[in-house]
Amino acid sequence: MIKKIVFACDAGMGSSAMGATTLSKKLKAAGLDIKVVHTAIEDIPSDAQLIVTHTSLANRARKEHPSVEIVTINSFVGAPEYDQLVKRLTEEK
Repeated sequence: MIKKIVFACDAGMGSSAMGATTLSKKLKAAGLDIKVVHTAIEDIPSDAQLIVTHTSLANRARKEHPSVEIVTINSFVGAPEYDQLVKRLTEEK
């Protein structure tokens, strides 16, 4: 079961912070206890179990973390992938 999700963007501050906050709220509302952190794409921690990043950054994340699942999104704000991910994680619970 996934316990840590990492949001990664270029700088690790703006868009990934917004995305991490949004997903964290959705996970809590679904009753899931999953830690969500945000970081720059170069600073993804080795204990990441799932990485969420913009489509344009996915190859960089895969290069450094080939065994970690990567969910790509086109927009950090209001991405439908958030709800899809929450639904999937709820079903895996």
